[in-house]
Amino acid sequence: MYTATFGWSVAAGACTVLGAVMLFIKRKWSRRGLAFFLGLAAGVMLAVVVFDLLPSGLVAGRVFGTLWGLACGMILLGMAQGLLFTGDGAGASLVGLGYLIMLGVALHDLPEGMAIALGHELKARTGMVIALGVAIHNIPEGMAIATPLLMGGVRRVRILLQVLLVGAITPFGTVLGLAAVNFLPWYLPFFLGLASGVMLYLVLFQLWPEARQHNSRFRHAGFWLGVVLIFTATYI
Repeated sequence: MYTATFGWSVAAGACTVLGAVMLFIKRKWSRRGLAFFLGLAAGVMLAVVVFDLLPSGLVAGRVFGTLWGLACGMILLGMAQGLLFTGDGAGASLVGLGYLIMLGVALHDLPEGMAIALGHELKARTGMVIALGVAIHNIPEGMAIATPLLMGGVRRVRILLQVLLVGAITPFGTVLGLAAVNFLPWYLPFFLGLASGVMLYLVLFQLWPEARQHNSRFRHAGFWLGVVLIFTATYI
């Protein structure tokens, strides 16, 4: 039973890599294309926070822990921004943005993997459905990681290896969740809040402003597509 749950989690994590590979197939990206995918990432991340992460943490009954995690996530990304955005020029800025997105996705993939495990504890099918939802939005998240790195001049092989590591975090979270579900259930709201803070910081201070610099109209199209994707995966 646990083997099947772990397999679904691995497949969900692999979709992060799939998203990056989809960008490798098309080598040249216009400013409109970059704006669209940055907007898509913003929509996905904001929708994950609003429809999934925060509600899950608050429903768990630990409001303070969830809000404390939210604050810590935003502070963490604010500190990371100062460390990653140290280069000169647009290329360096895009690479820094790519690594910020990578950090945000990694932090939010860990509690997602744990959520798959917790869903399995309720019902095997619940874990499978959660894994499916994670897989759907991992594809645009993989695109969101790869897009600024590609535009910043990072080699595809290096991006692929890094995205592989990020994709492995989801099944790692599932293993961690399966091991800790009976011992540390009270920590999950904090992690969900932490991931929410990371996502909100990325959307408000990085993704949305960066997308606006490339093409305002296409960022809105990508944003609403991302919101619809996550809403559909969550409620339909």
